[in-house]
Amino acid sequence: MNISILNRPTRRAEERPLGEPFPAAAGEAMCIGVTVRQHLWQRMVRECEAMVQFALSMGRTVPLEVVERLDQALSTVDAAAAVPGRPGVDDASRVDATVGGPPPAGMSPLASLSVAHGALAHIIAPATPEAVLLLADARATHPLLYALGPLPIVRQMLGLAILSLFLLLGIALSEEVNVVNMSKTMLELAGYQLFVKEVYLLSAASLGSCFQNLQKINVVISDGTYDPKFQSTYWTQWVMGVISGVILSQLIFIFLTHRAATDTSAELPTFGQPTLALLGGYSGNLVHGILSHTIETVANFFRVSGDPTVPGQPRERVAEAVAQERLTRTSDLVDLQRALAQNPDVDEIRKRVDGLVQRIAVKAG
Repeated sequence: MNISILNRPTRRAEERPLGEPFPAAAGEAMCIGVTVRQHLWQRMVRECEAMVQFALSMGRTVPLEVVERLDQALSTVDAAAAVPGRPGVDDASRVDATVGGPPPAGMSPLASLSVAHGALAHIIAPATPEAVLLLADARATHPLLYALGPLPIVRQMLGLAILSLFLLLGIALSEEVNVVNMSKTMLELAGYQLFVKEVYLLSAASLGSCFQNLQKINVVISDGTYDPKFQSTYWTQWVMGVISGVILSQLIFIFLTHRAATDTSAELPTFGQPTLALLGGYSGNLVHGILSHTIETVANFFRVSGDPTVPGQPRERVAEAVAQERLTRTSDLVDLQRALAQNPDVDEIRKRVDGLVQRIAVKAG
């Protein structure tokens, strides 16, 4: 077998001065640096524009120093890009005083823009530059849809709420939605009646969960603190609200019916399940708190006696009681030491020691 590549003579590597980069690597690094500077510049320029418009629309005062710093950074790069042979945005750090005037103290336009960006972010606080830019882009890109909601998550949640409302009202027109079926649990129904009831309860829980999410999103958008990385959280909260509504409408309703069965004076609830489903969808934290309290109660009931935590008593209180007990014993020992130094009478010492032993024995018992 003849492998020609093994028969080729080896070539010596080209000798280069130490520290000199290869042409391809140097060119690639320069392209990466230029691209990064361009992205940073464009991002900060867009956010500065959105923040200035937001501050002016809210009636907030933008200091002249900030406006001048922003104008110098933009004018320097624009003027340098207009001159042939001069660097543009991709090499803004090398712009000098020949055109447009340099930034203060020899600062590059990119650094000067960063200073103006930080000052504007402080002015519009607690709003964030990213949220302000998202709202500005949404208003410019979709002016008609902006009337229904400033962001896609708002329009999606609003559409889901309207769908849940129409579904709730439409299912309510069915003959299967009546007092008798609504007073029964899911284990007491079957077939089409159970299906109609499940859809009715799910639509009620979805409506309550959408209402809660719309309130939360409206608050963060009004404050300008919306963060797009938490967009999936709202959908997770919607699912948790639907689950909470179903759980609350079944568990609590069973408790109410059991109480009505044992107490003859109590009336049997009629439309309690849809109401509880709506409340459960709106307050998912309530169901979470109920389940957590139930789990803690069961855990305290089955807790072994060797556990230092007393059932129903938090660990912090137990630790505080132990520390107080140690402090009391230390104080008694200090008093006994002082009595020994002042009165070396043996009988008195014996009495004090006996009293201390008895107090410790009583507390230990």
